[in-house]
Amino acid sequence: MDNTAGVRSHEGTAPRGGPDHPAAGLGPAHSPRKVLAHGDLLRRFVARREIRPVHLRLDLLGTPSIPRSESHARSESHAGSASHAGSASHAASASHARSESHTRRSDTHGNSPVRPVPPDDARTALSTGNAVSLLRGFAADGGRAVTFHGGRESTLHPGYPAVCDAGHEAGLRIGLVTDGSRLGRPDTAECVASTHTWVRVGLPAGTATTFRAAGRAPDRSLTSFLDDVGRLRQSAIDPDFRIGFHYVITERNRAEILPAARAARDAGAHYIRFAPGRCGGPVPAADLREAARLADDAFEVHLPRPGRAPDGNGAGRARFGHCHYSRFTAAVGADGQLYPCPQVRPDSRYRIGDVLADGYAGVLDGSARAAWEAADPLDTALCGTCSYRPQNELLELLLSGHVGLDDALGEYAAEVPSTLHAEFL
Repeated sequence: MDNTAGVRSHEGTAPRGGPDHPAAGLGPAHSPRKVLAHGDLLRRFVARREIRPVHLRLDLLGTPSIPRSESHARSESHAGSASHAGSASHAASASHARSESHTRRSDTHGNSPVRPVPPDDARTALSTGNAVSLLRGFAADGGRAVTFHGGRESTLHPGYPAVCDAGHEAGLRIGLVTDGSRLGRPDTAECVASTHTWVRVGLPAGTATTFRAAGRAPDRSLTSFLDDVGRLRQSAIDPDFRIGFHYVITERNRAEILPAARAARDAGAHYIRFAPGRCGGPVPAADLREAARLADDAFEVHLPRPGRAPDGNGAGRARFGHCHYSRFTAAVGADGQLYPCPQVRPDSRYRIGDVLADGYAGVLDGSARAAWEAADPLDTALCGTCSYRPQNELLELLLSGHVGLDDALGEYAAEVPSTLHAEFL
């Protein structure tokens, strides 16, 4: 009998910990079940018909592809759905940690089904013109939203405002994962306020002393850094605009969880999101409980899931046979290559095709993408773990019929009548 119990068992967004760990949750805007807001797409998916990605993750300023033997040097922590930027970027550290984790687990798996490209053949930045053309092509092909994040801070790109203006004019909603170092610049602030739907800012510390030591913005104080967020919340045009902080718990800042939550709330952020990093010991559960008590109708506190490893992935083998998520969300690196998802970018073994040379639609319709979708991701080079495991498991339950689509859609609609930021899958 079809039922929706499996949907909840694979959601993973609001588990309860033991007595020493507070309840956790990501909030509905970040829920893996958000794909259930796309009934028409899911009906085509379950019928095994062609669908086009609605969300693009774009890296404007990447780093050259790194040989497998060197990827172990990349580290810090998982940043949820992403974060990047420069040598001081909390976001870059997060992405690199995911790559490191996948590579550590990949030695027993096979090779990617797509043709590798030598690492030294990589572009490390998209030109403004190429980025604009890509976004227009993506929108024309059914795309609805783009998130900027990558190997370096996206707002460092000299054409960032022009790229965002073009994407916005094409009808795309825009999200940004940033280190926050340039949000106080008038050109960047105006661009974000007029075109963006959401912004997630890496917050490295909860006190001024640790913030200075982090070196995020040497010419800025923690107060001015926080004030930028409050000003953007007040000036943003999109009625659904959300801006918040992502706080990776490290050995340096693990004692500042509560001050960070208070600072985020007082700054006017919509939320603060905590994630486990390499903090030199257990995540301070008591401090997280205190931080959670600061939540109210205007401020959310998102806590780490109990038992999450520092790389952000749960234990155990994923219960899905194919990477369905890549059919709903596309990823393009600064090298102009289409990748199955942002977790494996910029590894050259996962390049599916050059969207600058062959066009976004042309690559999407190509044989390499079809080969990836037909492959078992657990037999490929970097997919021993999957940051999108809940989404993939849910999609496989729906595709197999173990969970009835109509039942799942009906239950989700009853619980979430209006999905915030539904386009950002």
